[in-house]
Amino acid sequence: MTNEEYWFWITNIQDVYQDTIEKLIKAFLHPEEIYRSSEDDLVQKGEISREKARKIVLSRNSFRASYKLEKLRMNGIRFIYYGSEDYPDSLLILDDKPFALYVKGKLPDPDLPSAGIVGARNCSGYGKEMTMRYSQTLAAAGVQIISGLAVGVDSYAAKGALEAGGKTFAVLGSGLDVIYPRENIELYYQIILNGGGILSEFPMGTAPVGWHFPHRNRLISALSEKLLIMEARKNSGTLSTASYALAQGKDVYALPGRVTDPLSEGCNRMIADGAGVLLDPQELLEDYFGHGAFLSGRTQTPERKNFPSDSFACIYQTLEYEPKRVVQIAKEAGIPVEKTASILAEMELQGICSQVSKDYYAKET
Repeated sequence: MTNEEYWFWITNIQDVYQDTIEKLIKAFLHPEEIYRSSEDDLVQKGEISREKARKIVLSRNSFRASYKLEKLRMNGIRFIYYGSEDYPDSLLILDDKPFALYVKGKLPDPDLPSAGIVGARNCSGYGKEMTMRYSQTLAAAGVQIISGLAVGVDSYAAKGALEAGGKTFAVLGSGLDVIYPRENIELYYQIILNGGGILSEFPMGTAPVGWHFPHRNRLISALSEKLLIMEARKNSGTLSTASYALAQGKDVYALPGRVTDPLSEGCNRMIADGAGVLLDPQELLEDYFGHGAFLSGRTQTPERKNFPSDSFACIYQTLEYEPKRVVQIAKEAGIPVEKTASILAEMELQGICSQVSKDYYAKET
């Protein structure tokens, strides 16, 4: 068997989870040595239960690694194991790093900036609007958006990035073939078709069990340079992602809200404890990602909406779903009013924006 097949075997044995594999790798160094060891050796040297050891030994005769790997490849899924050249360097910082990843589409580019955007599933209209605004602005500037595939903030983070023509990536709490929630099936494939990717540490067929989601959150934060919390209740599971990010030495920012709003209670508390405050996406782009990342991102993502010029891109970034006056748009984009009005008129013809009333434009939904 190949290295890939040995790693695929050890990470796909039923009821043999990460903690057991960690013990075995620590003792035997490589899955090939585990494969060749006796049941007694696995128990004594690996310090695992007799039941686990027996399952591992029995699996050797029934597990067809090469066949199953080929089946994955036929379905456009890559298996990436710990130690392979495709394994993301950003995950090496984790004490409990995954020994296997399943990827459909692409992995985030380590040479481009990235931002994790997470938050409440039952987010408010305010949460949706701000998530879309931040995701669109960052993605249009070349920042990769990392999130889960949950409803609410996660979904809007991905949708905002896609609308801006940017790249977005989703980390699942289930197997890649178990799309959860089902209502996000279309979004799942849009992410892949637009140059992003879907990834999971869980084997194919794994159901979306509750504990998987806080566990996968450490991957979202590890793959992200910065983490944005858009809305979160006081004891929200979203805050586990923030805890992981802080432990990993990442910068964490939170969206402020009304002190009487339960959906903002977690974010407000984080801000009180020292998290960065999300006030304006352009400010975040310039102050926290730097002008260099912003400019290089714009030149590296010309596919964002196939805009004919940078002026179009700048004006698009200032547009929101709430109408703005031409003068305000021109000021924010740094483009003369006359030229801004001309570009907006052309955008309206292309269905990118609409003139809600005289001299007031809004992004087209």
